[in-house]
Amino acid sequence: MNEHVPDNKATRNRDDEIDPYDQSELESGIASAIARLKDALTKTRDAGRVTPNMVEALPVELNIKHPDQSKPKGKAETPHHERAKLGDIASVVPKGGRMLQVFAAEEAHVKPLTAAIMASDYSLTPEVDKNNTLLILVPVPPATAETRQQAAQEAKKCFDKASLDVRNARGDAQKRFRKMELNKLVIQDELKKAHKGMEDVARKGQDEVKRVYENALKTLQQ
Repeated sequence: MNEHVPDNKATRNRDDEIDPYDQSELESGIASAIARLKDALTKTRDAGRVTPNMVEALPVELNIKHPDQSKPKGKAETPHHERAKLGDIASVVPKGGRMLQVFAAEEAHVKPLTAAIMASDYSLTPEVDKNNTLLILVPVPPATAETRQQAAQEAKKCFDKASLDVRNARGDAQKRFRKMELNKLVIQDELKKAHKGMEDVARKGQDEVKRVYENALKTLQQ
């Protein structure tokens, strides 16, 4: 009785049917490597730049008025200060690569929001939009040559890791084919054709990793 190849999900529990053309595990491994690469490159791209998350984390001093119960009716309310995170009272949305838009929920928040952004360590110069009093425009300073170089170095590390992940996925596929060959589960002609198809999938995976990396490098130069 034929034995299934344990490393291949598609052939587990199918001892009488081995499919050498099933590249699903290899394709899944490559897809995972590319997804991890894209995520890592997104973080690398943001290195040295002001991001929405950074602005949302800024502390904002709010002037809150509460009635003073000790005073007669009609007297002025007693103001006091409360601190909130910018992201709790406003939405920060990127516009292109050079602008952040801060949408205030209330007009009373616009002034403290603007003050908080100006007081940050990010050298930002916010301005209230002329056509929308609840919108604060925040130009983003360009990355420096030093931060671009650091980001490029980190991107190269991400690329090398993804390329290695694809090679490892190919290596697992090679082991699967080797087991098929040793156990004589598939005739040689079919195995050769399937092996060539596997190599094509792995090569295309490496090409996609390189394309994603090179596109990220172009973005870093902008």
